[in-house]
Amino acid sequence: GVARWRLGGPARARGWGRSGAPVGMSGFAALAAATREARRRGATALLGRVTSPSARALSCSGAARDASDASSFVDVEKAQERARLKAAALAAQSAAESGAMHVFDRAVKAAHRDRAAYLRRHDPSGDRTDPFLEEITKRTLDRLNDVKRAFENVLVLGGATDAVLRRLLEDRPDVRVVVVVDASRDMLAFVRENAQRDFGADRLASRESETPTTSKSSSVDVFEDADIASHTLRNAKGKEVRVHYARFDEENLPARDGAFDVVVSALGLHWANDLPGAMAAARASLKPDGLFLSSILGGETLREMRIACAVAEMETEGGVSQRVSPLAQVRDCGNLLTRAGMKLPAVDVDTLTVQYPSPAKLVEHLRSMAETNAAVSRRPGAVRRTTAAAAAACYAHMFPAADAERGDAVECTFQVLYMTGWSPGGNQPLPLERGSAELSLAKLEEELAKVPPGKGPRTES
Repeated sequence: GVARWRLGGPARARGWGRSGAPVGMSGFAALAAATREARRRGATALLGRVTSPSARALSCSGAARDASDASSFVDVEKAQERARLKAAALAAQSAAESGAMHVFDRAVKAAHRDRAAYLRRHDPSGDRTDPFLEEITKRTLDRLNDVKRAFENVLVLGGATDAVLRRLLEDRPDVRVVVVVDASRDMLAFVRENAQRDFGADRLASRESETPTTSKSSSVDVFEDADIASHTLRNAKGKEVRVHYARFDEENLPARDGAFDVVVSALGLHWANDLPGAMAAARASLKPDGLFLSSILGGETLREMRIACAVAEMETEGGVSQRVSPLAQVRDCGNLLTRAGMKLPAVDVDTLTVQYPSPAKLVEHLRSMAETNAAVSRRPGAVRRTTAAAAAACYAHMFPAADAERGDAVECTFQVLYMTGWSPGGNQPLPLERGSAELSLAKLEEELAKVPPGKGPRTES
């Protein structure tokens, strides 16, 4: 969970430095002083020498600037600056501290999302939607209906981007601009294809838009690195909605401060290494009194698979390795919202039990959702055939589906944590100051005790 996000390696022993050359105590003192100085200055002194590989891989520096379009919401330079600052801060720390926040391999996770886009695009049934992602997206966005306010500018962060965009276009006539951010170019292309097919002006425009363009004179905005063109769609009410696509890591948002009315992330942020930082960046992109809405997988997710894999590995290999990525716990979500600067934080939980025909079908579904293991500490290489067969047998024996027609059908638990928070604003309700109450609960209890039985207020059934 979040309590285990900070995974530090062993401290360097015997006075060996980063370069492999031995250093004395004065060298460690100098390193500590340099670290404190870099933190104090925001690591600005190192920006010219440190460039994040993820920033180079995910940059969109060639974005076309339309006067009234993507540049109003997307700030590429700011995202690159954030990535450089993070890289500089890590470079100024010791080896143990440098690996402290590196829990997930983001490059592997981007590859997982590329694979998921391919699998869903070439699904034999021809259905590109995922029932589970659609259901979680519905439950997440249902919270928007509780707020009697228009949300014109929306930022969508990773996860079930396809389902989120589709539901916004179907159910939210107030939406005018949507910016979709994802670390996977293939997933962005997949989302754009589906949106153009379902909500494009006509099929001819849909076919023409499938050809990528890099011309800066084009009428649409183009992020040249991602090669995904912006386009104008029509929602279910026939109103125009402008949709932009940006290939960026969710931890280094390209959003301008105060540009969005709501930030939505359905099943995306639980793969962030710096989850508090990603949430703080999302809060900064919100207008005053803007809404942050997120759903992530919780620590009870795939508990059956954890147990089955552990039993199988212990039996066949004599040890246990990490086969499922660490996830957040319920108790940490409120602290995450508060640490990110959110006001009026709220957290609630759904625990869903899903049935699968076999353990193999469960693994296939996880792959199509890009929810397979991406932990840095995962065991390299593929699972042995004997271990995989033993894990499947253990799973089917220990966690059979209660009302399944087939004997090898299994159940799987998904715990979904919903987080809601608001950016600071002047019109928000504020809690009363501590000690301002005029009647204590103890006094209220004493007064209620004086009421004779049967004389109190009645409730009609």
